Amino acid sequence: MVGESGCGKSVTANAIMQLLPDLSRIEQGSISYWGKDGLVALDKLKKNGTEMRKLRGEQIAMIFQDPMTALNPVFSVGFQLNEMLKNHFPMSKREATKKSIALLADMGVPAPDQRVFEYPHQYSGGMRQRAMIAMAMACEPKVLIADEPTTALDVTIQAQIFELMNTLKVDKDMAMMLITHDMGVVAEMADDVAVMYMGLIVESGTALQVLGDPTHPYTSALLESIPILGKGKNQKLEPIKGTTPDPYNRPVGCQFAPRCTYAMQRCHEEMPPEHFTEEGHMVRCFKYEELKHGK
Repeated sequence: MVGESGCGKSVTANAIMQLLPDLSRIEQGSISYWGKDGLVALDKLKKNGTEMRKLRGEQIAMIFQDPMTALNPVFSVGFQLNEMLKNHFPMSKREATKKSIALLADMGVPAPDQRVFEYPHQYSGGMRQRAMIAMAMACEPKVLIADEPTTALDVTIQAQIFELMNTLKVDKDMAMMLITHDMGVVAEMADDVAVMYMGLIVESGTALQVLGDPTHPYTSALLESIPILGKGKNQKLEPIKGTTPDPYNRPVGCQFAPRCTYAMQRCHEEMPPEHFTEEGHMVRCFKYEELKHGK
């Protein structure tokens, strides 16, 4: 899931996990999960009910955007890992600590038998992220939601963490929902892509369809604004004109119309419906055919 900051990626992830604020609500649509006991309507479960608390962590886990704020600073990393394990499995403190050490070792944390007793502030940024992934993977979930898991990390650590997540995905037969605004990461990691703008998915399909043959002006604009390695300093980058609309004062019709070079009068009057240009490739645009044929 890609899109600029504030488009609704994290809100979507929090809705799946039932972590939205008390005053929020899901007005339409549904969130379904095929669990061990069959189909579960997640949006119908109580946020802090027994069923939802059992699913969280055990079958659906989440890596949060900022591990420094997601980890509790007053408890050791081992205590927080143990809490997750003991909440879902009948095990003693000693057994949980042994499992926590093994998890940190699997994540590539050096000296895990020592690090397990240390606090989050004693970890580097990359190590904290690894600790978060260890916590998410503690119960070997079937679905992992990774909300910009490498924010503010250097590129070497980013590569290590993505390689680690890919390995876990294959080894544990796990589905992964990756939230990012880095198109390079999408091209490397994703099978399917959904592009969001102002809370709506404006284009979706396989990574090859969306990145190789974009049919929404916003997707094209995102790709045109990214520098390409090897083209040098003289390459021309096209920034997306204008700014994101105020979410409390949204434009009528297509949300991208005020910034779109293809916009016509109809775009300012009604929201484009979903069009399927080919099997599995969806776009919300009245002029997608013109964009497709104009390349």
